[in-house]
Amino acid sequence: MKRALVVVFLLSGTRLAIGEVQVRIADYPEQVYSYSPVIITGVVENHGSEPVLLPASLATDNRYFVETGATMENLKELMPFRFDGGGNVVWVKPGEKWYFQMGIGQWRVKLSGTLYIRMGIRSTGRCHYSPQGGEEFPLKLLSKNGNPIFECWEGDVRSEVASIDFVRPDSTADRAAADYIYSPKFPTICNVEYNDGCLHQGASQLLERFPASHYTYAALLTAGTDSPEYLQKVLDLQPSHPLTPYTTFQKALAVVRLGRTAEVSFEDLDIPSALQDYLVQEKSGYEKRQKRPASEKASRP
Repeated sequence: MKRALVVVFLLSGTRLAIGEVQVRIADYPEQVYSYSPVIITGVVENHGSEPVLLPASLATDNRYFVETGATMENLKELMPFRFDGGGNVVWVKPGEKWYFQMGIGQWRVKLSGTLYIRMGIRSTGRCHYSPQGGEEFPLKLLSKNGNPIFECWEGDVRSEVASIDFVRPDSTADRAAADYIYSPKFPTICNVEYNDGCLHQGASQLLERFPASHYTYAALLTAGTDSPEYLQKVLDLQPSHPLTPYTTFQKALAVVRLGRTAEVSFEDLDIPSALQDYLVQEKSGYEKRQKRPASEKASRP
């Protein structure tokens, strides 16, 4: 699912010794059709001797992030919006890993060619939200004014750069589906060259007219990713689709988040090992949350 990462590596100094916290891209698709959902999985590793409290949020000042660009030298942070507020943090013990993911398909405008990506995590060392799940360690209180602020990991660590090739679909079914999408008959004005988020609004029509098209597969994925039963229908529709491992993963993830973990064996899934590890992490987190006393659950954001 992934090839060797490309050339560039950036690691800034932190309150910990340099190199103790590292980020790498654990899984990404080497090649996708231009409009397809794209899932990138990152992993943070603690190579130090002490546990670290890391941000597990996408939209706050302390956050994990993805950078993208048309060249390796021109990477910009995707979804750069952020706010100074609450979010999740996670304890990572020495030798442990923590996986995180981002979907970038609907945010990129590249129709074909190569997209370069890099993942990272940053923190100011001042965390004013509560840790979520897992084992907790004593925290150093930095401020009691307003929301309490605790000491956490400080730094800005980034992975190596990887690349994804985007290919325009060109089968007979795809060309016919594209003509329909651009026509007045499609339920909404849709330009997949710049916004694939509109495809799901015509998912049922695409399924009826062009069941073999990759546009149809993408539309169905963006229209019903929270239902395991729905995702199984997508898998059955085009069993040999290049995104089958990722759709299989999304189905298993939906099962975990519904608390139906007994229904799936992660080891039996034909998916990349990093996605299996992510599922194990999600299952463990779900089970730990279920074991908390009701009073503790109610007190947490």
